[in-house]
Amino acid sequence: MGELYSSSKCSYCSCCSHYLSHFILANLQILLWLAPKTYTYRYDNDHIDLPELDPNTGGFSPYEGQSWSNDGHGHGTHCAGTIGAMGGNDKGVTSVNPDPTKFSFYIGKGLTDSGSGSSSGVMEAVQKCVDAQANIISMSLGGGAPTNAELEQYREHYEDDGVLIIAAAGNGGNSGYSYPASYKYVMSVAAVDSNKNKAGFSQFNDQVEIAAPGVSVKSTLPGNAYASWSGTSMATPHVAGVAALVWSHFPDCSNKQIREALIASAEDLGAGGCDNEYGFGLVDAKAAYDYLSNRGCGFSVGETLGGCNQCEYSIAH
Repeated sequence: MGELYSSSKCSYCSCCSHYLSHFILANLQILLWLAPKTYTYRYDNDHIDLPELDPNTGGFSPYEGQSWSNDGHGHGTHCAGTIGAMGGNDKGVTSVNPDPTKFSFYIGKGLTDSGSGSSSGVMEAVQKCVDAQANIISMSLGGGAPTNAELEQYREHYEDDGVLIIAAAGNGGNSGYSYPASYKYVMSVAAVDSNKNKAGFSQFNDQVEIAAPGVSVKSTLPGNAYASWSGTSMATPHVAGVAALVWSHFPDCSNKQIREALIASAEDLGAGGCDNEYGFGLVDAKAAYDYLSNRGCGFSVGETLGGCNQCEYSIAH
């Protein structure tokens, strides 16, 4: 087994997965599927620090005239770097999953090059990930009001298809609910800084479930560039990458068991127990691995409630 480190070090970690992981990336969101596979929006397919994908089969775009392999914004490429920038190559940064022989990306372009898009485009990209047998969907995007149609689609993917869905809590710095993060079938991710304090922009509410580094995160940008960006968008791929890494060591676990392992093993921050600012705390890859090493994959998981209710129900039962 490769070494596992706390997610607080994930931007610079040295860890490896010994189970084939596939990732899907798309515009402003990154839908990570473990097959584990990952998905983000837009991707610079020529970046020296990212795996090069087959131009014919490596991704999908629902937007006419816009290729999945062109990232006109940089957001998707930045998220991709946190999950899978190559390590040991003396280039730029490393990542949560730095060995390109252990995983692959598939790009679903959920948003356009300008960073805008439609709900139908996002949901089509989500469906493409599931059709491609995605195990994890990580979405660094959000906003808008909830809809019953979206709720039902996420329910089906989580409950019936066995997909773990992870999304950004939002950058409004308020207690508003952002979607898809605030659907109960989705893990909502808050952002913390290097001192493990909640970022001022990170939204807080009773659906926030877990936290990860999201302030001045250095990662890849188009044109073989690098930059430090902040946002719950930057925190989300940390959690998605850790989920894939941990799941790769426990392939017999379900998406619900991986979710429980992440929240049960998170480092408690803020008020004792789960709270609206940090959820159950800072995601910790080594602790999640130890949790499943001790407990295995035979345990039952309670009702899907989301946020602190998910944490309290799962831990209590």
